[in-house]
Amino acid sequence: MRRQQTGFTLLEVMVAVFVLAIGLLGMAHLQVTTLKANSTAGLKTQANILAGSILERMKANTTAAYAKNYDILFNQGTPAGNSVSDTDVREWRAALAAYLPAGEGQIVCGNFLVNQPFICTITVRWSDIQIGDENTNYGDYATSTMVLESAI
Repeated sequence: MRRQQTGFTLLEVMVAVFVLAIGLLGMAHLQVTTLKANSTAGLKTQANILAGSILERMKANTTAAYAKNYDILFNQGTPAGNSVSDTDVREWRAALAAYLPAGEGQIVCGNFLVNQPFICTITVRWSDIQIGDENTNYGDYATSTMVLESAI
């Protein structure tokens, strides 16, 4: 006599669906993480372009740069003057605010000494969603910073 087994195929199908669901959830998580990483990379690229932009403006106007007319701190208001350096800084700060979330920047230059390199540090910071590391949790917003140091 043969006994008939019933329900075993249904159990196999349920296990297969469960394994497939876990795999699809993993793929969805990977996709979300990839999108966040691409967004972060785009913001870093934009910050680098904007820092390079103000650096090129300073190189084009070295007299004002040597006089520290471009120097501005995060907590300082944007200059309202009509000089080239004031216009450059004002336009740069407007671009930071337009292209980076909570974007802001500062410029700090050393003292001009003859036969010495004139070093300026340009710092750009913005708010960005974090992928997660030892200092931040996954999905938290935190301030990201990019520093460009160059001789003029």
